[in-house]
Amino acid sequence: MTSFIHQITFLVVLIFLPEFSFASGPRQIRASRANQSVVVDGVLDEALWQNAEVADGFVQNRPTPGVTPSHPTEVRIIYDDDAIYIGAMMFDTAPDSILHQLTNRDNLDNADTFGFWISCFKDGINAFYFSVTPDAVQYDAQISAFGEDANWNAVWQCNTKITSTGWVAEFKIPYSALRFPDSDEQIWDINFNRNIRRFREISYWHEVNPAIAGTVNQSGKLTNIHNIEPPIRLFFSPYISTYADKLINADNGDSPTQFSYNAGMDVKYGINEAFTLDVTLIPDFGQVQSDNNVLNLTPFEVFFEEQRQFFKEGTELFSKGDLFYTRRIGAVRNTSDISNNLNSGEYISNLDGTAQLLNATKISGRNRKGLGIGLLNAVTAPVYATVKDIDGNQREEQFTSLTNYNILVADQNLGNNSFISLINTNVLRYGSDYDANVIGTAFDIRSQNNTISFTGTGAFSQKFNIGNTLTDHGFRQNVAISKISGNLTYSAGHSLTTKYFDPNDLGFQTISNVANANATVGYRIFKPFGRFNNMWSELSFNRSSLHQPSKFIGLNIAGEAGINTRKFNTYSLVFDFDPVSRNDYFEPRRDGRFFKIPTQRYFGGWISTDYRRPLALDIGAWYTRFDKDEWQNWNWRVSPRWRINDHLMLIYVYSKQNAFNQFGYASTADNGNIIFGERDVISHTNVLTANYIFTNRMGLSFRLRHYWSTVSYKRFFNLDDDGELTTEVDNWVQNGLNLGVYESYTTQDRSFNAFNIDMVYTWVFSPGSEIRVVWKHAIQSNTNEIPNTFVDNFNSTLDQPQLTSFSIRFLYFIDYLNLKRKTKFIEN
Repeated sequence: MTSFIHQITFLVVLIFLPEFSFASGPRQIRASRANQSVVVDGVLDEALWQNAEVADGFVQNRPTPGVTPSHPTEVRIIYDDDAIYIGAMMFDTAPDSILHQLTNRDNLDNADTFGFWISCFKDGINAFYFSVTPDAVQYDAQISAFGEDANWNAVWQCNTKITSTGWVAEFKIPYSALRFPDSDEQIWDINFNRNIRRFREISYWHEVNPAIAGTVNQSGKLTNIHNIEPPIRLFFSPYISTYADKLINADNGDSPTQFSYNAGMDVKYGINEAFTLDVTLIPDFGQVQSDNNVLNLTPFEVFFEEQRQFFKEGTELFSKGDLFYTRRIGAVRNTSDISNNLNSGEYISNLDGTAQLLNATKISGRNRKGLGIGLLNAVTAPVYATVKDIDGNQREEQFTSLTNYNILVADQNLGNNSFISLINTNVLRYGSDYDANVIGTAFDIRSQNNTISFTGTGAFSQKFNIGNTLTDHGFRQNVAISKISGNLTYSAGHSLTTKYFDPNDLGFQTISNVANANATVGYRIFKPFGRFNNMWSELSFNRSSLHQPSKFIGLNIAGEAGINTRKFNTYSLVFDFDPVSRNDYFEPRRDGRFFKIPTQRYFGGWISTDYRRPLALDIGAWYTRFDKDEWQNWNWRVSPRWRINDHLMLIYVYSKQNAFNQFGYASTADNGNIIFGERDVISHTNVLTANYIFTNRMGLSFRLRHYWSTVSYKRFFNLDDDGELTTEVDNWVQNGLNLGVYESYTTQDRSFNAFNIDMVYTWVFSPGSEIRVVWKHAIQSNTNEIPNTFVDNFNSTLDQPQLTSFSIRFLYFIDYLNLKRKTKFIEN
């Protein structure tokens, strides 16, 4: 018996005891100072390269962690007063088999790559990453606790060449692209990686163990860099742009073409060795990709991805605490916000959907003590709406005030890849409109061996009306403890959001007054076994309830398992079910009322074939069954990818979402009854993307998206106090402004279309400088008449008013140091 207990105890220790690493210290490489000028031509024939120390002995990370790669790699590093140079030789016994598909910058597809990260402040979390393909397609990113941010773009040089023994990459990274302390000797964290695409093989110079959480914390050391100084970092990016816009098929015919011209500038200035000031003056965001608009039947707003470059780049600090949603800057609030200012019979006839961004400024960086500071300020102009009445009279109503947005973040790195952050967001509006303030914190405390993580967030929101009188306030908190490294991972956590916590003036939140308790357990296999390369699985449990009053919402159990085969095809199965009925307190759109959602069972899966093949396929299907009146959801998605050659790539996505006999909120009648409807909701999404890349600096991209969603109502019900739908209402619909009128079902039906084309030609004629030519075409319609077929709907959509836009934008990058050198040369 004692022996059995010892065996069980030993097994428990093996499973739950955090893994310890007994590896020796980090690998090191010494840089050599250049005694001559370096020509970045992809040929390492200068003598200084031959005399530099070699970093080799890479270790495979995928598909077989810990083994020697199929082909060796050698890296050398030299430096001078202006830049650090990295020369890499990727040996290959079959250079004609090296994959080198041309892509746009920061979009690495089916190509070999060589890259490296540099962490000048050696915090194990933050780094700058640079990578290149054999065709010299550049990729750079800022690595942080949130992963890689490829929106960060630096100006640097690289040239490559395929030879008889493999391929060569030669980099010049100006010191202005980095942030490092002002000291006599620089010792930086560094690591190199290589991707041999035809083998799907990734290797690192300093081993990166996939069982250990994080990557930057698994770095080697770069030493022997002496007597360099952080340079003056002052960059100007002036631009000019012109637009030709035309409205087609308008009610009164085609409108005349409207021409407009814009000019502005982005400025980047290094305040000191660590912090950078970014300013955008009179910005122009007219060329950004169109949003993926959808028909929204939920009580929550739709989340849209940020497309404006200024708010995408270098914002990792501002993401701490999950309190900042960049799309709030310049967005116009819901039209219901001014409904109280409308007289009887008045309606909004014209409203610009965005506010003009007058300027935006951000300061960000991290000092040698690991303190990161981020400050962002933006100012938007007022927005006015045109209000009309039934007699045709109209007036101007101010919709939003002159608004000042601010966010301040202080983030302190701690030992063992831990951090603690303090965040404040603030929105100030000119005039009688209310102001808003949120203060929050976030932390991640990890064990010494990076195995156990204790994380948490907390935030407190306030709103003030004129006179600084507090109107609403609330708080949110979340804590979790997790095992994050090793084959076996698990976590447990609890979150709470009070009823009046509202960060949405500068953040994004859908629900409040909710408490959640959750637990997750996962198991991963990183090394190949049998016919598989790796495997992952996860099982999660979540119980949710209202916070005040404390009432049960639901219990959910979900899981996923996936495998990647030796042929690099990936398969995944998912399931999700509610063992008891769920009380939805949000769908009825009224405090205290809830809709009882019956128990449900969800399962599905997806397959992704090997992207190395010219034709690859992603396909998935998901099915949900509710225990009520044949309510079921059936969704599927298929996406073929056709790489015609190394220049041309086509990707098509078709997805269909079917919700049959779904029950959802319809409206509220005059007598106060909440009306629910039984309906079929069917959505089609078609997206075609085509990229033709002429060179590593010139490309043409085309994206077409058509989204069509229909809602067909069958029956209507009163929502009872117990959450059930027992009383059917005959032929109830909402008719104009008069609620509770009995007519035909079809008045509530909807057919919504969103059609967009984005076509972009980009030529990077000099590092950091580019010309962009963009054609955009947009159609949107929302009617209560549902076409019989997809073709009929598409034809009717093309008959709707359409907005087409053609624009040209010229941007030129100016480096103050280069300009200063040229000026001195001319003077001499």
